[in-house]
Amino acid sequence: MLKTELIKRSPLRVLEKTIHGGMGKGNLGVITARKGVGKTACLAHLALDKMLQGQKVLHISFADDPHHVESWYRQVFDEITNTYKLENAYDVYDEVLRNRMIIHFKQDEITFDKIRDNIKQIEGGSDFMPDVIIVDGRDFEYMTLENLSGWKEFARNQDTAIWFAAVLHREDLQLDPKGIPAPVNQFTDLLDVIIMLEPHHDYIDLKLLKDHDNQDLDRLRLKLDPKTMLISNHRV
Repeated sequence: MLKTELIKRSPLRVLEKTIHGGMGKGNLGVITARKGVGKTACLAHLALDKMLQGQKVLHISFADDPHHVESWYRQVFDEITNTYKLENAYDVYDEVLRNRMIIHFKQDEITFDKIRDNIKQIEGGSDFMPDVIIVDGRDFEYMTLENLSGWKEFARNQDTAIWFAAVLHREDLQLDPKGIPAPVNQFTDLLDVIIMLEPHHDYIDLKLLKDHDNQDLDRLRLKLDPKTMLISNHRV
């Protein structure tokens, strides 16, 4: 399969259609789940889809192992290659890597202001202007309304879309009346798209909990395969 056909047939076109054209620049989205369920895999799949389209992705990682993120990108890309029989896969991977930059921070040593200044230094020094920013591994227990408001303003000023991963720490989910779990539900007004990963016996459902200002939520009809860690169409 050619790269153009791969982009066209990607299950992420379903995501864009369901949330009325995609998340959009200037907006914040979050993928939330318990630890180890597949947040980073989802974010890598989302990022690779944008990179294949020629968009720039900045991946901000708070993982203990800085190489953890790179291995996820490679694993997800290899699974995409095997699933869709992508032609010239190695050449394509070398090409898309030019559209990605990864920076790593320690969880307890960084503020939003420092992250923002670091991003601006990257943009000024390398002319790398991200269309999408991934914030992976930032513990939402550290997040405040002021902090997330800063991210929101930054997304608008930079004309970029920002995706976060948020860990659900509690085994017994604490849901608000809209079904949004803690701690994410503290920030619902600032977030434009909220997706929760819900594990089942042989698949992980991508459950749409917020779609911009739309009150009637459509079923996302996407799942994460726990074996390949790829997002795919949900035919159930």
